[in-house]
Amino acid sequence: ARDGGIFDGIPCVNVSPGASGLIVRDVAKNTDFVSIQESTLGIACTSKVSEQNAVRFYDVVFRNQSNDDRALTVAFLEPVKRQATGGQPTLWLESPRRSEPVSHTREYATTVRTLAGATQRMSRWPLAAVCHGSQGYGIGIDLLQPAVFRVGYNATFEQLFIAYDIALTKEKPEAHLRFVVFGFSGKGDFRSALARYMSVFPDYFNSRISKHGQWMPFAKISQVQGWEDFGFRFKEGDNETQWDDAHDILTFRYTEPMTWWMPMAADLPRTYEAAVAEAERLVQQGRPQAKAWLSSSFRDETGRIPVRLLDTPWCNGAVWSMNSLPQIPGEVTDFKLKWNPDIRETLYGPNRKGDLDGEYIDSSEGYVTDELDFRRDHFVGECPLTFDSSHYQPAVFRGLIVFEYVRAIAEDVHKMGKLMMANGTPGRLCWLAPLLDVMGTETDWNPNGRWQPMSESELFFRRALCGQKPYCFLMNTDFDRFDTTLVEKYMKRSLAYGMFPGFFSPNASGGHYFTRPELYNRDRPLFKKYVPLCKRVAEAGWEPVTFARTDHEQVYVERFGNRYLTVFNDSSE
Repeated sequence: ARDGGIFDGIPCVNVSPGASGLIVRDVAKNTDFVSIQESTLGIACTSKVSEQNAVRFYDVVFRNQSNDDRALTVAFLEPVKRQATGGQPTLWLESPRRSEPVSHTREYATTVRTLAGATQRMSRWPLAAVCHGSQGYGIGIDLLQPAVFRVGYNATFEQLFIAYDIALTKEKPEAHLRFVVFGFSGKGDFRSALARYMSVFPDYFNSRISKHGQWMPFAKISQVQGWEDFGFRFKEGDNETQWDDAHDILTFRYTEPMTWWMPMAADLPRTYEAAVAEAERLVQQGRPQAKAWLSSSFRDETGRIPVRLLDTPWCNGAVWSMNSLPQIPGEVTDFKLKWNPDIRETLYGPNRKGDLDGEYIDSSEGYVTDELDFRRDHFVGECPLTFDSSHYQPAVFRGLIVFEYVRAIAEDVHKMGKLMMANGTPGRLCWLAPLLDVMGTETDWNPNGRWQPMSESELFFRRALCGQKPYCFLMNTDFDRFDTTLVEKYMKRSLAYGMFPGFFSPNASGGHYFTRPELYNRDRPLFKKYVPLCKRVAEAGWEPVTFARTDHEQVYVERFGNRYLTVFNDSSE
């Protein structure tokens, strides 16, 4: 058909060209996309639109009108012509270094793979944008109202769009979505779009910490020779809180959501049945983690409890997928074991031992946890349910579990004037960053002795989502193959993005870099040279618009405050 094409993976015909508004599709029943205002397909819809500073805010609630499970894609369309008046073509703004004229047969989105939803795709960036010359058009989620979503531009139908994959059930019949539509001007590039988006939600990107520095995992800073030279500021672990307090180190207590690492005796077979039997034995012994396993463990689409049988430096046995939603029913749950009024009072109350500065969330995006929890008594969180891409069964998405876990703790922690730190984000998820104050990741830029640094696009993504907040690396590599030349390359690349080049362990456990004086004394001059520069630009605050450019595509510029530019040569010359 003349007006036909692919929208969000589905062949469609546009019966209302140029229309703006909400559409919905029942994925399980393979219906058409149809317009929705108050109700359609057995789904009720209420929406509220407000405008502030030329930004439209949409608050939309979908409600199931039956007790049946519903697997839906709901989308909002904003018309943007492919060809502006005056003949300027529309550009798809993919990243700071990449934009392209749109092709009328394509749909544009930047996504990662997932097992959730209709298309097995989810957006990494919270916004999508296109422009005609200096006039830009953007759409994005409110990061504190997340759901499984995609944002992009459909050139065939000339629509900027946001699409959500949600499930409605008897247990959870409603889903609340919030998104924004905005214009922007400037150079007509991704940075201008990002700057506008950040100005809409400034609190999500501003730093609560004025003094930045390096991340130290677990090891006692007091035991490092000449520790002052290394720029330590953030301590993962509370093994010498009083010393840290006395030396201006911010100390964070460790938790890991969504897992129970259960050791198993060497003579037990590494099978699902043996792991279940061991967990049940520990329930009978009254182990709190095992009791939480009863209330909080995931279920897969067949009703089994997801488990991985692993031999790691910290646990040889089973790691169970645990739902850490605060609303999980039960006297003992995974959330209540890791955060509750008694823990808060013990750690932060008047009888505390040392002044902790906040809570640390490890493995924050759930690297050994199943993506989807199909257990129906877990359909209790505030974020929307989603569904699996194979059979369209409703489920809780892992990334939304950790959002609600972090949010619940952050609400308490921030009320006390304390801080939140997390490892492993932003990675695939964009929506944890507003809740956090310090972010970073463990990384290996020299696997098997081959230099493979994090790419420019990955570094920019992390820098942008963190805004002006501190971002810290921990290098996990074979340090005997990571000589001073590579250490300096690592530090230069970190400096270019106002990040901090920390060190940990080859296997995230033993052989800690800062327990080996022969390593850190060798590299001490590099720390003394580069870490103060990292602090200088990071504390000035990263800004998305550089007001400067280079004439070489592999020489990059970033701006920090109104005084500093970093210029980084990423070429081989």
